[in-house]
Amino acid sequence: MKKVLMLFAFLAFLSMQMFAQRTITGTVTGADDGMGLPGVSVAVKGTSLGTVTDINGKYSLEVPAEAKLLVFSFMGMKAQEVQIAGDVVNAALESEDQVIDDVVVTALGVTREKKSLGYSVQEVDGSEVNEVRQTNFVNSLSGKVAGVQVQTQARSKLGPAGKIRIRGAISLTAAP
Repeated sequence: MKKVLMLFAFLAFLSMQMFAQRTITGTVTGADDGMGLPGVSVAVKGTSLGTVTDINGKYSLEVPAEAKLLVFSFMGMKAQEVQIAGDVVNAALESEDQVIDDVVVTALGVTREKKSLGYSVQEVDGSEVNEVRQTNFVNSLSGKVAGVQVQTQARSKLGPAGKIRIRGAISLTAAP
Protein backbone atom coordinates (compact mmCIF):
# COMPACT_ATOMS: atom_id res chain seq x y z
CA MET A 1 0.00 0.00 0.00
CA LYS A 2 2.87 2.32 0.81
CA LYS A 3 4.44 1.72 -2.64
CA VAL A 4 1.15 2.51 -4.39
CA LEU A 5 0.81 5.72 -2.39
CA MET A 6 4.38 6.76 -3.26
CA LEU A 7 3.75 5.98 -6.94
CA PHE A 8 0.57 8.07 -6.89
CA ALA A 9 2.42 10.98 -5.22
CA PHE A 10 5.22 10.77 -7.80
CA LEU A 11 2.77 10.77 -10.71
CA ALA A 12 0.88 13.72 -9.21
CA PHE A 13 4.15 15.65 -8.85
CA LEU A 14 5.17 14.77 -12.42
CA SER A 15 1.82 15.90 -13.83
CA MET A 16 2.11 19.21 -11.93
CA GLN A 17 5.49 19.78 -13.52
CA MET A 18 4.09 19.08 -16.98
CA PHE A 19 1.27 21.59 -16.51
CA ALA A 20 3.63 24.22 -15.10
CA GLN A 21 4.93 24.92 -18.61
CA ARG A 22 3.30 26.53 -21.59
CA THR A 23 4.19 26.87 -25.24
CA ILE A 24 4.89 30.33 -26.61
CA THR A 25 4.89 30.85 -30.38
CA GLY A 26 5.44 33.87 -32.54
CA THR A 27 7.19 35.53 -35.44
CA VAL A 28 10.27 37.77 -35.44
CA THR A 29 10.39 40.35 -38.23
CA GLY A 30 12.64 43.20 -39.23
CA ALA A 31 11.25 46.62 -38.32
CA ASP A 32 12.55 48.03 -41.63
CA ASP A 33 10.82 45.70 -44.08
CA GLY A 34 8.51 43.47 -42.03
CA MET A 35 10.12 40.29 -43.41
CA GLY A 36 10.68 37.27 -41.15
CA LEU A 37 14.23 36.97 -39.75
CA PRO A 38 15.76 33.48 -39.76
CA GLY A 39 18.27 32.51 -37.04
CA VAL A 40 17.15 34.98 -34.35
CA SER A 41 17.96 33.80 -30.84
CA VAL A 42 14.87 33.68 -28.59
CA ALA A 43 15.56 33.09 -24.89
CA VAL A 44 13.63 33.19 -21.64
CA LYS A 45 15.27 35.89 -19.49
CA GLY A 46 16.94 34.49 -16.39
CA THR A 47 17.04 30.89 -17.65
CA SER A 48 19.01 28.81 -20.12
CA LEU A 49 15.89 28.00 -22.14
CA GLY A 50 15.85 29.21 -25.71
CA THR A 51 15.43 28.48 -29.37
CA VAL A 52 16.18 29.91 -32.82
CA THR A 53 13.70 31.11 -35.43
CA ASP A 54 13.18 29.12 -38.62
CA ILE A 55 13.65 30.39 -42.17
CA ASN A 56 10.37 32.35 -42.01
CA GLY A 57 11.13 33.94 -38.63
CA LYS A 58 8.72 31.70 -36.71
CA TYR A 59 9.53 30.03 -33.37
CA SER A 60 7.98 27.83 -30.71
CA LEU A 61 9.31 27.61 -27.15
CA GLU A 62 8.31 25.77 -23.97
CA VAL A 63 8.55 28.26 -21.07
CA PRO A 64 7.94 27.89 -17.33
CA ALA A 65 4.65 29.31 -16.02
CA GLU A 66 6.52 31.96 -14.02
CA ALA A 67 8.46 33.30 -17.04
CA LYS A 68 7.87 37.02 -17.64
CA LEU A 69 10.23 38.16 -20.44
CA LEU A 70 11.57 36.86 -23.74
CA VAL A 71 14.85 38.21 -25.10
CA PHE A 72 15.28 38.43 -28.89
CA SER A 73 18.80 38.96 -30.26
CA PHE A 74 20.37 38.84 -33.71
CA MET A 75 23.66 40.07 -35.17
CA GLY A 76 23.25 43.57 -36.59
CA MET A 77 19.96 44.15 -34.75
CA LYS A 78 19.17 45.74 -31.39
CA ALA A 79 18.35 43.16 -28.73
CA GLN A 80 14.78 43.42 -27.53
CA GLU A 81 13.00 42.24 -24.37
CA VAL A 82 9.27 41.55 -24.76
CA GLN A 83 6.77 40.90 -21.98
CA ILE A 84 4.99 37.54 -22.17
CA ALA A 85 1.31 38.50 -22.25
CA GLY A 86 -0.22 35.45 -23.91
CA ASP A 87 0.63 32.38 -25.94
CA VAL A 88 1.71 34.43 -28.99
CA VAL A 89 4.63 36.85 -28.66
CA ASN A 90 5.79 38.65 -31.82
CA ALA A 91 8.79 40.96 -32.10
CA ALA A 92 10.08 43.46 -34.65
CA LEU A 93 13.84 44.03 -34.40
CA GLU A 94 15.45 47.30 -35.45
CA SER A 95 18.76 47.55 -37.31
CA GLU A 96 21.78 48.62 -35.31
CA ASP A 97 24.95 50.16 -36.67
CA GLN A 98 27.85 48.40 -35.01
CA VAL A 99 31.51 49.23 -35.21
CA ILE A 100 33.53 46.04 -35.29
CA ASP A 101 37.07 46.22 -33.95
CA ASP A 102 39.97 44.89 -35.96
CA VAL A 103 40.24 41.14 -35.67
CA VAL A 104 43.22 39.17 -36.86
CA VAL A 105 42.77 35.58 -38.00
CA THR A 106 45.83 33.50 -37.18
CA ALA A 107 46.60 29.84 -37.77
CA LEU A 108 43.69 27.39 -37.71
CA GLY A 109 41.09 30.16 -37.54
CA VAL A 110 42.06 31.38 -34.06
CA THR A 111 41.10 35.06 -33.74
CA ARG A 112 42.91 37.64 -31.64
CA GLU A 113 42.84 41.40 -31.31
CA LYS A 114 45.65 43.07 -33.19
CA LYS A 115 47.08 44.75 -30.08
CA SER A 116 47.25 41.45 -28.15
CA LEU A 117 49.60 39.74 -30.62
CA GLY A 118 53.31 39.47 -29.88
CA TYR A 119 54.33 39.76 -33.51
CA SER A 120 53.84 42.16 -36.39
CA VAL A 121 50.77 41.94 -38.56
CA GLN A 122 50.34 43.08 -42.14
CA GLU A 123 47.03 44.11 -43.63
CA VAL A 124 45.71 44.87 -47.08
CA ASP A 125 43.29 47.74 -47.50
CA GLY A 126 40.60 47.70 -50.17
CA SER A 127 42.08 50.79 -51.82
CA GLU A 128 45.45 49.02 -52.21
CA VAL A 129 43.83 46.16 -54.08
CA ASN A 130 42.03 48.57 -56.41
CA GLU A 131 45.16 50.59 -57.32
CA VAL A 132 46.46 48.02 -59.79
CA ARG A 133 43.68 46.62 -61.94
CA GLN A 134 44.02 42.88 -62.51
CA THR A 135 41.83 40.37 -64.27
CA ASN A 136 40.58 39.10 -60.91
CA PHE A 137 40.74 39.95 -57.23
CA VAL A 138 43.11 37.11 -56.35
CA ASN A 139 45.82 38.34 -58.73
CA SER A 140 45.70 41.83 -57.21
CA LEU A 141 46.81 40.38 -53.83
CA SER A 142 50.12 39.25 -55.29
CA GLY A 143 53.08 41.03 -53.65
CA LYS A 144 50.95 42.93 -51.11
CA VAL A 145 51.61 40.79 -48.01
CA ALA A 146 54.66 38.76 -47.00
CA GLY A 147 54.12 35.01 -46.98
CA VAL A 148 51.18 35.06 -49.39
CA GLN A 149 51.63 33.16 -52.63
CA VAL A 150 49.16 33.73 -55.45
CA GLN A 151 49.03 31.10 -58.15
CA THR A 152 46.97 31.78 -61.23
CA GLN A 153 45.42 28.67 -62.69
CA ALA A 154 44.08 27.97 -66.13
CA ARG A 155 40.96 29.78 -67.21
CA SER A 156 37.76 28.12 -66.02
CA LYS A 157 34.24 28.44 -67.40
CA LEU A 158 33.53 31.40 -65.10
CA GLY A 159 36.78 33.25 -65.74
CA PRO A 160 40.37 33.06 -64.58
CA ALA A 161 40.85 31.18 -61.32
CA GLY A 162 43.49 31.64 -58.68
CA LYS A 163 44.75 29.92 -55.56
CA ILE A 164 46.00 31.71 -52.45
CA ARG A 165 48.46 30.04 -50.09
CA ILE A 166 49.23 31.83 -46.82
CA ARG A 167 52.49 30.60 -45.35
CA GLY A 168 51.69 27.13 -46.60
CA ALA A 169 53.95 24.13 -46.28
CA ILE A 170 56.32 23.62 -49.19
CA SER A 171 58.26 20.39 -49.52
CA LEU A 172 61.46 19.54 -51.39
CA THR A 173 59.93 16.34 -52.76
CA ALA A 174 56.30 17.23 -53.32
CA ALA A 175 54.82 19.78 -55.69
CA PRO A 176 53.12 22.80 -54.06
